[in-house]
Amino acid sequence: MIAIETNTRSPGKASSRPALEIRFQFADGSSETFIQPDAEAAEVIRQRTHSSNLFTHSRIVVADDYSKSVFVCAQVNRVDLVFNGSGHSRIPPDHLDLVELTEAEFHQCVPVNDPDLLPRREHPRQVGDLLVSFLDLRMRGGSHVYLMNETVVKLPAESQSFMQRLLSKGTYGIRLREGGHGLLNLQNLIGYTVYPGVPELPADTWMAQPKAT
Repeated sequence: MIAIETNTRSPGKASSRPALEIRFQFADGSSETFIQPDAEAAEVIRQRTHSSNLFTHSRIVVADDYSKSVFVCAQVNRVDLVFNGSGHSRIPPDHLDLVELTEAEFHQCVPVNDPDLLPRREHPRQVGDLLVSFLDLRMRGGSHVYLMNETVVKLPAESQSFMQRLLSKGTYGIRLREGGHGLLNLQNLIGYTVYPGVPELPADTWMAQPKAT
């Protein structure tokens, strides 16, 4: 496995950026970014995004002294809150880490075009062992989110809880390597692939191999 440096912030960049940068990514592929330089106002925004029901509201409103922008939550794929913080507070509590990778880093770690190098699902694992997996999340509009997940191996009966969470249509918190966290709108999740997959599968699983590209 190729090592990935999961903390890429430099002291200079961290000290010179605003208290909060808010990045919206929409289902049509467009994006928009806002900044809040005041630390107290930035903290108010962060607290308002702590709800797991963020994307169940009808809209998110962002305003300054001159304008008001209204975004329909159903059309928002993700909201990134970039600030000088680890972002660990928003990842699921049963994860040790859940950090975003670039597409190039993902393919370095997951050689999808050379299956002989991929770990098999049936690889024996012991409950309590550290498990590192890689996820490719497909969002509405054709965008992808690539993640590295560190967790502890669970009992087989608990192995499907991960799939249930991703299919919950709620909010999925991930850590951003530059600082802060991203909030993914699982209502706009089209599907996902995880490497390596778990040995346990639903009874109605279709067994087939991806066609080589």
